[in-house]
Amino acid sequence: MKQSELSKILDQRWEELWKFSEERERILQKSHSKIIKLLASTPLPTEYGDFTYMVFGDYATGEFHNAVIYGNAKKSIKKNGMLVRVHSSCGTSELFHAMNCECREELDEAMKRIRKNKSGMIIYLNQEGAGNGIAPKIKAYSKSLVWKGNKVVEAKDKNGKPITAYEAYKMLGYKQENRSLLAAAEIIKFLGIKSVRLMTNNPKKIDELRKYGIKVEPEGIHIKPNGDIVKNSLKAKAKILGHNITSKDLK
Repeated sequence: MKQSELSKILDQRWEELWKFSEERERILQKSHSKIIKLLASTPLPTEYGDFTYMVFGDYATGEFHNAVIYGNAKKSIKKNGMLVRVHSSCGTSELFHAMNCECREELDEAMKRIRKNKSGMIIYLNQEGAGNGIAPKIKAYSKSLVWKGNKVVEAKDKNGKPITAYEAYKMLGYKQENRSLLAAAEIIKFLGIKSVRLMTNNPKKIDELRKYGIKVEPEGIHIKPNGDIVKNSLKAKAKILGHNITSKDLK
């Protein structure tokens, strides 16, 4: 079997597995079955203060999700008005400090706010690439980023406009927003939290958590872009996904 044929089969199997995970999530939700399970927790010292770290298993997708709560979780969880950031994993930015998105800066900002507030939680969902997965994300990046000499720059379309990752997802047949917040909602409920102050610019997160019965008071989370690539990414989020991006965000 040729490598190209094997690659095509593996891509098809991955797509089938992803669709099965989405269907399983719908079935579990409809039957009111348990979606998440707490697997382990520990105290964790960080540069932003001392947290309680929790690992949850996701019955729907088979993934692991994480939550970090400021202080001793038994004493610091607020039932109402808990400051929360629901954050999706971004290995390119958070592990390797890539400069084509703002994920790492937003995560840092959220943890700084939690430290200042002396209370709060980060729910860290294993949903790389807008929920499409790491391989589709890298495929999208290969369409939106190119080499120019020894420097990585934005790819341009035939009209000379930058191709962002969100346009690239669409070009490749992936959803531009494919994340589910069901696991996040279940984690919030598991911890006994009734309402949250949600640090986000994404209206989908607000609407979806409310749909799952969580009272949400939104709080914007705005960071300074580290270059034109991030500025264009923010513009795409505002135009395509309806994110609340202000003119100040684009300076």
